[in-house]
Amino acid sequence: MHIQANYSLLNHNSFHVDIKSHYYVEVNKQSDILTLRTDFKLASLPWRVIGDGSNLLFTKDFPGLTLRCTFNKIRLVKEDDENVWLTVGAGVKWHDLVLYTVRQNWWGLENLALIPGSVGAAPVQNIGAYGAEAQDVITRVQTLNLFDGQHREFRNSECLFGYRTSIFKQQYVNRLLVYRVTIRLRKLAHGQANLSYEPLKEALKGIEKDKITPMMVFEQVIRIRQSRIPDPCKQGNAGSFFKNPIVSAEYFQTLHEEYPGLPHHKMLDGSYKIPAAWLIEQCGLKGLSQGYAGVSEQHALVLVNLGGATGSELAELSQMVQETVNHQFGIYLEPEVIIL
Repeated sequence: MHIQANYSLLNHNSFHVDIKSHYYVEVNKQSDILTLRTDFKLASLPWRVIGDGSNLLFTKDFPGLTLRCTFNKIRLVKEDDENVWLTVGAGVKWHDLVLYTVRQNWWGLENLALIPGSVGAAPVQNIGAYGAEAQDVITRVQTLNLFDGQHREFRNSECLFGYRTSIFKQQYVNRLLVYRVTIRLRKLAHGQANLSYEPLKEALKGIEKDKITPMMVFEQVIRIRQSRIPDPCKQGNAGSFFKNPIVSAEYFQTLHEEYPGLPHHKMLDGSYKIPAAWLIEQCGLKGLSQGYAGVSEQHALVLVNLGGATGSELAELSQMVQETVNHQFGIYLEPEVIIL
């Protein structure tokens, strides 16, 4: 364990914003927390946990200690005729895990291909895409308490998963460090493709459903994702910046009368989810730039660093998008990205 001072987080956030943390350390075992707490200077500072920074927007230097878990083991801990259970270290890159599982012909993660970030961040954010979410496969989350190093395990039902949120993002933010995640996947003959996302279903039409493999879905998800979201290695971004808003049935009807082409998805409780990207496009903001911050030309839901943007510039652009959409549609767009 090596503690670094005045450390740049430029390579630890997908927006490529250059801010500094007063101290930075990578941990991979329970005793690391206890060791850090014995240092009175470090113990007196605020602590912040990050993964790969693919869902964070840094706007200022951090005057405390930034911790990143690098535990990167994948272990098969149980299997039966139909399922396998894996425990995965928080430091494993999410896409590497997805690739590993589809190569084994296991169902469960293929719709979540190419999502940047680490496994440890998956339950925090309850990452999701193309009709699937992390909560669909997570059975347990193992954490370490940042104050005393104590281990605590959460069952799926205790994680309070919601739309891009969880108990780790709310009650326990920067109080617990996700250390390991246990997931349950289905073996090839006992699972099937999740084609609830229409473009994915369209991409695989003509193939009998029982002939579709996890790798086929994986490859199509990558193709769709690359066509819509800029490569963060080339143009800094965090994927979808805003959550898709959910409105009441009454307000949806009001909007639909004014905008007959309004795309939507009816929820089980009768409310309606509306694509935030459509709202942003209707406001004429797709492709807009303010200084070095911009709304992507590929996908209106993605804010991008056009080169040299500060976190504050990107945050100001996000606020302008929120205000414009709210003014035109009476809908507040909630950021999916965590602004720090």
